[in-house]
Amino acid sequence: MAKDSSNEIVLSYYDCLLRASDVELLQGSHWLNDVIIGFYFEYLDETFNKNEKRDFYFISPELTQLLKMTEPEQYIIFLDPFSISECKCILFPLNNCDRKDAAGGTHWSLLIFCKGNKTCYHFDSAKGYNGTIASQFAENVMSCVLDKNEPNKKFIEVNSPQQDNGYDCGVYVLCLADVITNHILKNENMDGCNYDRVKELVRTKRTELLNLINDLKRKPLANY
Repeated sequence: MAKDSSNEIVLSYYDCLLRASDVELLQGSHWLNDVIIGFYFEYLDETFNKNEKRDFYFISPELTQLLKMTEPEQYIIFLDPFSISECKCILFPLNNCDRKDAAGGTHWSLLIFCKGNKTCYHFDSAKGYNGTIASQFAENVMSCVLDKNEPNKKFIEVNSPQQDNGYDCGVYVLCLADVITNHILKNENMDGCNYDRVKELVRTKRTELLNLINDLKRKPLANY
């Protein structure tokens, strides 16, 4: 009986375990799964949050899904109070899956809560697809993070770059996260963030991720 090579471990990176079947999603016109998006958010966390200073709180797809299906008064059980108090922004990869006990869904979008102006920004590369889900989840997030009676909290549906196919939504989430985090690091807030480069980044992101995985494979385990 032939061994199933798709289950072979390609990379163990902090809390993420990439298998051959996950990496194969980067080698063609495939929808990205929770594992690939979670891996890249883990990488961004290690890249941006150095020296114990947490500017950004990158929430995994699994935890985002669990929170989405949980009562907001219980969010603090799953979120790190220190990270919430220290970070400038919280990033959530949002999926339209309606179960909290299994991965799935058909579409990814990005929700970002910026503490400075008490605002949740939603970026959907298929405009309107995740709008209702994002609006409700944003309200729950802000009710957890902000004072319950905070009058100035806002939800903004951003005019996000739009995908040209049915499978690149996850790639848009990762490229938007790149552009936005770099902008906030330089400017302290979302004002004036330019999304014109996102479509260009999407075209090369899968190859960039494959190269990143190969680079990390060559590093000693002690380095991460």
